[in-house]
Amino acid sequence: MLNLIHKILGKEISGQSAFNFLAELSRYHRIQASPGIREAVNWATESMKSHGLKTSVHTYPADGASYLWSNHLFKEWSCDDAELRLTEPEEEAQPLALWSETKLSLIERCHPTPEGGVVAEVETLDKGEEVSDYKGIDVKGKVVLTNGNVARVHELAVERNGAIGILYDGMSLNPPIRREGDLDDALQRGRSGGWTGDEKPCFGFVLTPRKGRWLRRLVTEQKKKRKPVKVYARVDSRFYKGTIENAVATIPGETREEVTVVAHICHPQGYANDNASGCGAAMEVARALQRLISKGELDKPKRTIRITLVPEMGGSFAWLHENQNRLNDMVAAVNLDMVGENQDLCGGPFVLVKTPESMPSFTNILMEAILDRIKEEGKGMGGTKIPLHKYAVTSFSSGSDHYVYSDPTIGVPCVGLAQWPDKFYHTSWDTLDKVDPEMLRKSALMTALYVYFIANAGVKESIWLASEAVTRLKRDIRTTTQRRLTEAMESVEDSEEKRSTLVEGLSRTTEKIEYDLERGIEVITSIGRLNGDDPSYVRYKEKMIEELRTSAEAEKKHYTDALREYCALNGLTLPRPKKRRLRKLEREASAITPKRIYMGPISVYGYTHRPWVYGLSKDDQDKLWSLHKEHSEARGAATLALYWVDGERSLLDISRLVELETGRTDLEFLKGYFNLLEKMKLVELS
Repeated sequence: MLNLIHKILGKEISGQSAFNFLAELSRYHRIQASPGIREAVNWATESMKSHGLKTSVHTYPADGASYLWSNHLFKEWSCDDAELRLTEPEEEAQPLALWSETKLSLIERCHPTPEGGVVAEVETLDKGEEVSDYKGIDVKGKVVLTNGNVARVHELAVERNGAIGILYDGMSLNPPIRREGDLDDALQRGRSGGWTGDEKPCFGFVLTPRKGRWLRRLVTEQKKKRKPVKVYARVDSRFYKGTIENAVATIPGETREEVTVVAHICHPQGYANDNASGCGAAMEVARALQRLISKGELDKPKRTIRITLVPEMGGSFAWLHENQNRLNDMVAAVNLDMVGENQDLCGGPFVLVKTPESMPSFTNILMEAILDRIKEEGKGMGGTKIPLHKYAVTSFSSGSDHYVYSDPTIGVPCVGLAQWPDKFYHTSWDTLDKVDPEMLRKSALMTALYVYFIANAGVKESIWLASEAVTRLKRDIRTTTQRRLTEAMESVEDSEEKRSTLVEGLSRTTEKIEYDLERGIEVITSIGRLNGDDPSYVRYKEKMIEELRTSAEAEKKHYTDALREYCALNGLTLPRPKKRRLRKLEREASAITPKRIYMGPISVYGYTHRPWVYGLSKDDQDKLWSLHKEHSEARGAATLALYWVDGERSLLDISRLVELETGRTDLEFLKGYFNLLEKMKLVELS
């Protein structure tokens, strides 16, 4: 099974080789749809070609008019130079941001200034994300200094109130990994939400938090003297009809089926872990597999192995749209996003992100088994193997290319490998010195094991994988049941007052076990994809499903018996569950059935979807902003809910499935969100 190929690949995969690929890529200013990312794609393609791989560059229009499903292809952008200088008061005159020093000093895809630049007064905002923030403040013709969401500030300050520029001095926090003051001298990535070239023009620069505080104090002091603070800004950039590119490398197999490695090649110059690390690891996987296969040390794969280095998400949309008629041949994928961190410096663990439960797959089981094998590299005091790095296995979350592949309308199960949280994420301090070649080696080795196993899997591999799946699925059901039982027992305090809670908990736990059983059966069934539902596997599959079903029934009985016994010791009886009447919001949601219009996920805060948001009235744009702000903990539910939409489930059904998947839901948020999606013509509600 894994043992032999692990030994062979373990000798060949090099963390230093992956680091060298990474270091070269980090030199390019890899902004989506720009000359810099094209140069990076061309370099990566030629580099993989030099190692014997079949490579190609796939090109798509960046014209501001084309769409791939709901994904907007914005115009290409380039910049030759930019500068921001403080001009008044004269005694404080100095450069504030220079493109020649760092490309991160400019907000990405920044609009040009008039030729020769502009001089404008600075007005300070805190965040500037709410309409009320502009009452009593005149920003027309001025430059606003903000630490708020740049896309939202552009909408309010520029589009609605006439500002001509944005200075951003924010730094997002993520305690305890990143606390206030930790990165005072770093630049946070300036993200406009992605200016496409069609919005109201606005230039924008990025300042460190320390520089921003100094400038804010200066503005306050000058206001007391009734004197302005002024800056000179010059940006030599342009938008035009161009192209975006994907780098693709192929190790041919014997069938039409394939397994894909994806990593996003975009992001600013200097960025190392995000995501030159994913590309570096992917390129090392390609190099090592190609060499071992060409030398005959590994058999030629049955299925093709494909490596795609893409502009994040947009490039995956483009690749999958281009190959829409071959989606059924794509057996599985893995996404590498930030996989080379030095954990001592960056803080976060190495994370395996599972596929969404709306599309259960064997891929989670396989990669988890590989992780268990790779992580045990040290010896404990008793001679047992122990991890020397931090690791975690997490449920699905979006935020990178795996969420495009794993959308059920696309149907390509894609696990994610990442390191999160990262102290230096999206800052100018994400540099080569934060990279650990050993983590790159482990990431590449895990990926190579995963794709080569899938590329060659048949009946024998399927039998092992089904056995592995049943063992892990039973463990997961048992763990969830015991956690819920402990919570229920701890709640037994106030007799009658707690009885309804206990009954509801019993009902929900039974429902959860049945839900997990359904997902588990689908996981075991999905393994048939690797062997064409061979009769030998089908017989074994049925045995494994029955074993899982028996285990689930035993867990339901264990939960009920233990809870009844515990209640009796506390002078309570556990009544039979009764069907609860629906509340008003639930009745309304049960009458709404969403239907998806487009393939692929929807992210209305990604710049590829700004045209959809701009189609809303200003009141509805404000509602969308407020909805996400007021229900910030529910934002992850937006994508998961969309995945569960099948044209037959009601919004209430979808909300319940999200709750079963994650342990929480927010029906009020989902109802408001889907209503706004309908107004944007991204879904239909019947």
